[in-house]
Amino acid sequence: MRWLKAAVIIMGVIIVAMLVTIVVTIFRRMTAAKPAEAPAVVSAPLVPGTPLSADVTLPAGATIKEVTGADGRLVLHLVTPDGRESLMLLDPATGKVTLTIALHPAP
Repeated sequence: MRWLKAAVIIMGVIIVAMLVTIVVTIFRRMTAAKPAEAPAVVSAPLVPGTPLSADVTLPAGATIKEVTGADGRLVLHLVTPDGRESLMLLDPATGKVTLTIALHPAP
C-alpha cells in the first residue's frame, strides 16, 4: 500500500510540474518581442532594350488606391467612381498587365 501512495504522490508532482511548464511557456510566448516585418522589396532586372516607362490604361474614372509589390510584379489596387474595386498586376520588366482581378463584396 505504501508503494501505491508513493506512486500517486510522484504522479501528482509530475502533473503539477508539467502544468507549470505549460503556463510558463505560454507566458513567454505572449510577452516575447515580435520581430519587425521587413518591407517587401521588388526588383526587376534591367535588360538592355527594356522600356523604363510604360503606359497603363486604367478603367474609365478609376483611381489608384494603393500600389504594392508581390512576387516580382506591381499590384495596383483600383477604385472606380461607382465604388467597385479591382487589382491589376503589372510586369515591371515589360510594362504589360498580366492579370486583372475584380473584387466583389460578400452578399
